[in-house]
Amino acid sequence: MRVNLERILEEAGGLANRRGLDGLSMNDLAQALNIRTPSLYSHVAGIEAVKRLLALHGLAELDAMMSRVTIGKSGPDAVRALLNAYRGFARKNPGIYAATIPTPPRSDREWSSAVDRLMDTLHASLQAYGLQGAEIIHALRGLRSLVHGFVSLEASGALKHPVDRDESFDWLVESFLAALEKMAAPLRAKQTGRTRA
Repeated sequence: MRVNLERILEEAGGLANRRGLDGLSMNDLAQALNIRTPSLYSHVAGIEAVKRLLALHGLAELDAMMSRVTIGKSGPDAVRALLNAYRGFARKNPGIYAATIPTPPRSDREWSSAVDRLMDTLHASLQAYGLQGAEIIHALRGLRSLVHGFVSLEASGALKHPVDRDESFDWLVESFLAALEKMAAPLRAKQTGRTRA
């Protein structure tokens, strides 16, 4: 089978998901592609270039999935759908998800733009709450931390208690939504007051 970037990405994603992103190597990738390692270097510069490709792919897939599940939804329904899709992606694609986490170099506009698009989608899900300034950043960080922390604990095998993990995640999501609502209430009251004035 012909080796191209699409196939390299497919094999690299599979290896990263099975072995972890840190377990990905050029030798193993070349073996999976049934080519010699020096031949792989004619397609990609090295393992960091492969990880960058995985990051771009993962960010695009995650953004598309979140955009799909939030169509026609707003407020808590949008955030709930987005958080569940976020968790689902990270659980199904642990290696690819790990590639999406690092902050790209400032000089890499393509990678930075992919991150910006994902952040825009996350931000759009929060618009109904009317958060402004630093509150938006706090909410975005909280949203990402909720999913990343939970998925990381799941992946490490740390959540061994027999209480259902899906129920625990739902509880976290509802707690986050309640906190957002509490933060949004005074903002809405201010905006309503301005409108009446």
